[in-house]
Amino acid sequence: MKNSDRILAGTLTYSGTLPLAACVVLMFAPIAGMDGNAMARTYAAIILSFLCGIHWAVFLFFSEKCPRNLLISSNVVALLSWYSLLLADQTTALVLQAFCFLGLLALDLQLRNAGIVPGWFYHLRRNATAIVVLCLATLAVVS
Repeated sequence: MKNSDRILAGTLTYSGTLPLAACVVLMFAPIAGMDGNAMARTYAAIILSFLCGIHWAVFLFFSEKCPRNLLISSNVVALLSWYSLLLADQTTALVLQAFCFLGLLALDLQLRNAGIVPGWFYHLRRNATAIVVLCLATLAVVS
């Protein structure tokens, strides 16, 4: 991958964490009619589904090298993220989503160790996951 594409991937990935950071800010500086917690849960579920789609694609192209069946694991995580939107308890939903992000990161580590995804991608995912989990944990504690 060209260096300019890596820079673009990094820019888009870190930009993708900004809505969750904004939701944390909303919890401390509320704006009338905006529920930062609900917005964060919804956005996190969408991003989890997006990441699961990446795992689907990886499995479709590299199934013989994959350390596990990503079709199954990514579907489980996608369903858990959807389920988190149905939970009445917001704290439980946010914690579940944080664990989903960490689970996907663990899968990415296995993919990196198997030589399927490059190290730069794993490092990017690790850093973005740290930001996201910190935001979700803050929201879970504050809510």
